[in-house]
Amino acid sequence: MQCNETADLAELTDLVYGCLFGECSWQEFLDRLATTVPNGKAAFHYHDFTEPIARVPYMSGFSSSEIDQFTKHFASVNPWIPRTSLVHVGRGVTGEDLLPRNLLIKTEFYNDWLKPQAGCETAVGVTVIREPTRTFVLSTCTSSVDTALNRRAADLYTALSPHLKRMADFLRKADVTLGPGRAGLSLFDAIGTGLIYVSENRLARSLNESAKQMIAGGAPVRVTANGRLGFQLNEMTERLEYLTSRHSAHVEPHVSVVKGSDDALYRVTLIRMKSDIFLELLNGPTVAVIVEPMTATRPYVREERLMENFKLTRKETRIASGLLTGLTPKEMALADGVSYETVRTHLKSIYAKLQVNSQAALVALLMR
Repeated sequence: MQCNETADLAELTDLVYGCLFGECSWQEFLDRLATTVPNGKAAFHYHDFTEPIARVPYMSGFSSSEIDQFTKHFASVNPWIPRTSLVHVGRGVTGEDLLPRNLLIKTEFYNDWLKPQAGCETAVGVTVIREPTRTFVLSTCTSSVDTALNRRAADLYTALSPHLKRMADFLRKADVTLGPGRAGLSLFDAIGTGLIYVSENRLARSLNESAKQMIAGGAPVRVTANGRLGFQLNEMTERLEYLTSRHSAHVEPHVSVVKGSDDALYRVTLIRMKSDIFLELLNGPTVAVIVEPMTATRPYVREERLMENFKLTRKETRIASGLLTGLTPKEMALADGVSYETVRTHLKSIYAKLQVNSQAALVALLMR
């Protein structure tokens, strides 16, 4: 038995580093881990104590129905999870270490999910990561009620845990130092567009040079003293807060046209990036913030010249300039904080002064 346990540890350790460097998959790791106990069903599961559901990014042996029931309800009544906070991170435990069996078999978790659905009696596992409001656990459910056998399995988890922690630390550091799409930062610099990668809690992880210059020059984006990204518009900040939270799902990119303190218009795009689910659970989501200055399509066209040549008011000139840069009336209304009807009224006045009857004709005239 000792020989088998040594072989299990050696093979599982190799698989951890193999997963880390792309030589194998976490599925292969869990499939092998499940064989270390009778009728084993293994899983990585993530629990955020601020929400009722759990996440199970990788599992072996469980059916989709079993996992669905677990994540949506039974994780919240799992009597083991709250008790893991009393055990040191990295120490392998059995279900009986956390809750005596005579109490477990009286629970809803055991009677409605563990025994009838998963076909198991207990579990062994280890907490890989613990933070104030969340925990990341590796565990295997088993049909074994042999306390000595389950104890040896828990000891295997203890021996495996330093490698799992090293793996998690490596992924986190690599994500911070290399970042998502680092080459994209310089690429966006080349086209004069700001690019900011933002992580959980709106933390600005990296900015390209264009973004830094725009922020310094009055763009509607700001970085607080504690490194959090925000906008002059509260609704934009709230949208970023949602996108960088673990509660949000992947959604369509959000685009707004916003006026900066320099009185210029910027198109700001927020994109929730897709990444490896394991890494996202470790580090949280990443949002790319793209900031584009809405400059005129012809540099020599300036508001002063429009006012002088066409006798437009300053408000009408701003709207005419916006059309030249490709903005729609609705985008200009949003950027200036006025109604769409107000912009339309100004447009009608512009049409009358310049004797045109469409946006296309207006742009053609202004571009001469």
